[in-house]
Amino acid sequence: MCRTYWMSYLRKGSARGYGGHTWAHSLPHLSSLSRVASLLILLLAFSHGTSADNQKIAIAEKMLDSFYRFDTQALANQLAEGKDAESVLYYQAWAEAANYTIKQRKPCVVSEENLIVCAVTVFDDFGKTLGYTATDTFYLTVESDRVATVSFEGDDPMIFSILYVWMMVFRSELFEHECKDMFEGGKTPAACSRAVVQAAKDFIDMF
Repeated sequence: MCRTYWMSYLRKGSARGYGGHTWAHSLPHLSSLSRVASLLILLLAFSHGTSADNQKIAIAEKMLDSFYRFDTQALANQLAEGKDAESVLYYQAWAEAANYTIKQRKPCVVSEENLIVCAVTVFDDFGKTLGYTATDTFYLTVESDRVATVSFEGDDPMIFSILYVWMMVFRSELFEHECKDMFEGGKTPAACSRAVVQAAKDFIDMF
């Protein structure tokens, strides 16, 4: 019987009994069973969603493992092809040249926007020279067991922005050579990273 028929049948309070009880008498029991079934369905749906999120988080964590181990081939294999992958690979080479080491790595989480968010605090040659630590935050999506999209940002202090402006004035040649198209399709991330570290040292020596 379809659900509509069943509900109509039960509302009539049919006198046909079973085991000494009428269908009408069974309504409270059926209502309780319905609530239990609904809760079970919700729990199963939640469990499935949590399992899917955990799988995506595991893939994101694996990508970070490869990134900070500076395993370029493994990282490339975990990324879907495209501009995002090129940016991450550029950044990895930049980070390796600047001797990034992990100070604190928090577990990745799923945000309200359904993005996987991963925060990693690092110490590097920039921080060593300018006197700070910074946190990289990655925002990822996962599809077909690969990182489909990824963006990242750092919380470098104002001094790094000042350094960048200083470089544009006093080390402008870097943007024509080592740092040409920096983080925008450039081909020499390691050379650029080392050049910026040296510029930072020159900048500090002036003051």
